[in-house]
Amino acid sequence: MVLSGASAGARPALGDHVRVLTEPRPGLSRARNRGLVECDDDDVIAFVDDDAIVGDDWHDAMQAAWERAESRVACIGGPIRPRFEGARPSWLSDRLLPVLTTLDHGPEARDLDPFETTVYGANVAFRAGPLRDVGGFDPGLGHGGRPTGFGEEDEAECALYRAGYAIRYEPAPWVWHVIPAGRTTRAAFLRRRLDYGVGLGARGGRGPARAARQLASSAAGVPVAVARRDAALAMERATRVAENAGVLLAPVLARR
Repeated sequence: MVLSGASAGARPALGDHVRVLTEPRPGLSRARNRGLVECDDDDVIAFVDDDAIVGDDWHDAMQAAWERAESRVACIGGPIRPRFEGARPSWLSDRLLPVLTTLDHGPEARDLDPFETTVYGANVAFRAGPLRDVGGFDPGLGHGGRPTGFGEEDEAECALYRAGYAIRYEPAPWVWHVIPAGRTTRAAFLRRRLDYGVGLGARGGRGPARAARQLASSAAGVPVAVARRDAALAMERATRVAENAGVLLAPVLARR
């Protein structure tokens, strides 16, 4: 366990079976890198979010996935299933669920091109040596009070892929992602996607010209969907507007 933004004196008493590390500088990426320092090259370091609940036999399934993985595999991630604390809104289509950090790439294991699709940090594991060799997690990305609050896992996966390693999806080690009711209001949902867009733009994942074209196209489609009383489609298009607005605003917001 790594305490982020805490002093050594803040360590809680969790028992002898838990090793507690401290990272005085805030930020998820720095906390993860602090844990990575403690690993040997052959170790596997796994991450789940603090609002995730591992599924039945998660540890055994993840261990089995790594035991059958070839040495070229440097990252394995699994499904992330939504667990809503409140009612799921009628406008929240299945296509929008990944905005809430859910993931399902199907029932079969497969290798991914992280420049097209990735596994997510709420349920992911890495070989420590290769991850360290590519620089670990970028402290300029990830949660921790920064506008660029997304993307550190994506960037790490892309770096590993460029270095010749494989990124693998495995369906067996799954987790629940607990989604509070406050996160499923329209305003909170769109703000989350705006923040994602800021991170995407800050790391050069999408250029401003492309973002402007997509924003204009999606914005034009919102009133059409509203006129048709298709709330789900209207929200899908509004979400794309928010994401691309974040990309365009990244030069300003990412410097804060």
